[in-house]
Amino acid sequence: MDETNKTEFFAYRFILETLPPRGTNPDKYLAFCKEAVEQGAQIIAVTDLPMGSARVSPIAPAHMLVGMGLEVLMHFSRTTRNAIRIEGDLIAAHMLGIKNLLILSGDDPRVGTYPFSSSIEDFSIYDVFKLTKLLNEKGEDLAGLKIFGSFSFNAGGVFSPFEKDLNQTLERMELKMQNGCQFFVSQPIFNSETILKLFEKSEAEELFRRTKIYIALMVFESFQQLEHYSKVPGVFVPKEYFRQKNDAHLEQYSIHQCISIIEKLAPYVHGFYLTSTTKKMETIKTISDAVVSQY
Repeated sequence: MDETNKTEFFAYRFILETLPPRGTNPDKYLAFCKEAVEQGAQIIAVTDLPMGSARVSPIAPAHMLVGMGLEVLMHFSRTTRNAIRIEGDLIAAHMLGIKNLLILSGDDPRVGTYPFSSSIEDFSIYDVFKLTKLLNEKGEDLAGLKIFGSFSFNAGGVFSPFEKDLNQTLERMELKMQNGCQFFVSQPIFNSETILKLFEKSEAEELFRRTKIYIALMVFESFQQLEHYSKVPGVFVPKEYFRQKNDAHLEQYSIHQCISIIEKLAPYVHGFYLTSTTKKMETIKTISDAVVSQY
């Protein structure tokens, strides 16, 4: 792994998640990302078919953002690709200068644009990490074949602090790390106590010393948005959010909660990840300022 690229990525503390276009014209999307960086976003995350929706592959907009000189984290989902496509897309991404990856199983395609779509299980999540590690260290794939060129992927994964058995969470994180995972982004959290329970485990202390942790945050701008996201598997929204008077109160409450989480968790984590629930520059700047003030 290229240590220069690794150090550069981990020097940043605030990641902004974005939804790639649902069309061929990238201008509006690229302009949004550029302005978001000017407002404090340090890394632009590009999602990969979120919620099983048919959008442009993240490889194209991620490549364009890299060409603009922006730091990019591209999502890479395995269950919408077979084994051959996973390897081909990884090589293509690296060829286009995309080296920072958030490797995911991905959202179930059956809940998205085409409910008849199949979910592919050729590779496990650990296989995909292992493939990036083999490419980085040996220049070969899982079949033992030589892949020509030099690779320097910086591959990260996700984890959930909501599972009843937190030891299983730590075991999965450890296995991902053994196979090449270099950092983690949490599932969105809504209060600091959720993640502190995990941090307090003695097993977690040793593991977290060997990796980097980013905490995902959500800002809800409407009750419609809240209702939609509260039904997503792995997302657990506290009842206090539903008790707000109206959309405006909900938005301000969300922002307040995000800032509170940032202030309480900054000493324990490497940075924060704001999901694509907001496109308001004022909100992005507010969250960015809160993150930067802690480091």
